[in-house]
Amino acid sequence: MKLIFIGTADFATPSLCSVAQEHDLELVVTQPDRPSGRGMKPSRSPVKKQARELDLPVFQPENINSEESLEKIEKIDPQGFVLAAYGQKISGNFLDLVHWPVNIHGSLLPNYRGAAPINWAVIRGEDVTGVTTIIMDEGLDSGPILLKGETEIGENETAGELHDRLANMAGDLVLRTLAGLEEGTVEPKTQKGEPTYAPKLTKEDGLVNWNEPSTDVHNLIRGTSPWPGAYTFLDCQKVKVHRSRDLGKLQGELSNKLPLRGGGKDIEPGEVIDSGQLGLVVKCGRNTAVELTRVQLPSKSEMSGTDFVNGYHLETGDRFTGRD
Repeated sequence: MKLIFIGTADFATPSLCSVAQEHDLELVVTQPDRPSGRGMKPSRSPVKKQARELDLPVFQPENINSEESLEKIEKIDPQGFVLAAYGQKISGNFLDLVHWPVNIHGSLLPNYRGAAPINWAVIRGEDVTGVTTIIMDEGLDSGPILLKGETEIGENETAGELHDRLANMAGDLVLRTLAGLEEGTVEPKTQKGEPTYAPKLTKEDGLVNWNEPSTDVHNLIRGTSPWPGAYTFLDCQKVKVHRSRDLGKLQGELSNKLPLRGGGKDIEPGEVIDSGQLGLVVKCGRNTAVELTRVQLPSKSEMSGTDFVNGYHLETGDRFTGRD
């Protein structure tokens, strides 16, 4: 099939490789180089880097819906395009240029439409997610479904780890989708069910609320890893939290191992319960607790919870807070 590929972020690169291997890929469209890093030097997108390695032509419009873009695509006259993690809204005029406008989305639509489906699936404690291919329309991930691929989410899996697995799944799913469209064995089907949404994350979304139960705290920590990253405050210092372990209710065998006042009910959320035997254990809402296993102070390297306890001389009763 004669195609163009449209994408920007890391999630799109396995799909780009798959499409380039099996189809006549005429052009790769990606975002312009943007300043990044301390030196704010122009940086190529992951898709551009991959396209260069594959020796594919690259087009980087500021506005993909501009007259220049439309004319360029019209001259190529592709049968379709594959879009993944691009970062610009596609107009109806652009969609009308091809017969098969295929979009790859990192969720099981209609669940988690929007910019951050992988993060929100983890933050909200989903057990299963996946990848969906759809025919694009002008709505937000609302087009008819072509194929889906499902996978379980590990109880300690981070959004970053899940992202990489789903990206590889997408590379396989898009090839099966394109083959099915060519053969007539895959037909678009209207999305069914009430949609949920996954808005773009901000840095503020990573702030830990210790009043939430441990499961929600743990899911926030892994769902915001590696970006924007979970964080809390201790003695006016920002502490990044990279990894955690959900310990659940402060009862039974767990409570017997911890020095708890009043069975834990007299301890405030955010308070350090243990800084020794079980590691860095912190009280959460509803009489639950998490262990912080990987943390980081400003201008310091990431360290284990135990090393943080020892280096910071943390003691039972010290308290993490939701503000500096």
